[in-house]
Amino acid sequence: MKSGKNKKRISMFIAILMLTFLCEYQLIAQEVVLQTDNVQGETHISKDDFPKGNIINMIHGWGGMTVSINEFKGGTDFTPILQGLKDDLCQVPHWGYLEKGKIRIIDSNNSTKSVVAGEVYYMPPGHTLIVDEDARSIEFSPEKEMKELNTFVENKIAQMQKEK
Repeated sequence: MKSGKNKKRISMFIAILMLTFLCEYQLIAQEVVLQTDNVQGETHISKDDFPKGNIINMIHGWGGMTVSINEFKGGTDFTPILQGLKDDLCQVPHWGYLEKGKIRIIDSNNSTKSVVAGEVYYMPPGHTLIVDEDARSIEFSPEKEMKELNTFVENKIAQMQKEK
């Protein structure tokens, strides 16, 4: 009887070790470095005063994070704009809140998650997005990676407009 209990304890111990290793591996693989002492300008802004009219409306300088508030029309598919990035997918993680609308997040395994108004979400690196209903999102993303993505997207859209 004791050996059965010991086997269960050993199995639990091994399972906990494996879980700990996998969780730490995931955290290392998706490490985001916040620079909480690096804050530029205002640390709050109303939605009404938020920048508008850009391809991606965003503010940098919030402790290593970028804040974005964007509206997208239903039917928008970001997949063509992301072609040319690693795996033709966005590699920037995003933490967000969908204020209105409905979106689909599609990952590198073609797994789809639907997000509806009023829900918070996380998009890990390796995703694309389809807007099913007119949407407004508020997102937080790593600043360096978001700046790089914005430059890529601006160049890609300029290239696509030239090809028309």
